[in-house]
Amino acid sequence: MSKKFTLRQLQHLYEKILDRKLDKRNFRKKILKMGILKELDEIEKDVSHRAARLYRFNKKKYDTLKDQGFNFEI
Repeated sequence: MSKKFTLRQLQHLYEKILDRKLDKRNFRKKILKMGILKELDEIEKDVSHRAARLYRFNKKKYDTLKDQGFNFEI
């Protein structure tokens, strides 16, 4: 996965790993609530559908949460 991605792309990755479909609204709500994604001031380019917001993984935040016993579960 690239450094910048959409929530849709991230959800597709999770669905491949877990080998099951995830509810779009619940996935977005849970993943954003974790606070490990940084919302960028960028949107997708050159797409035939409505352009989506881009995000970046916040490794510092993830490492801090992990040290506090964070459970990364969807």
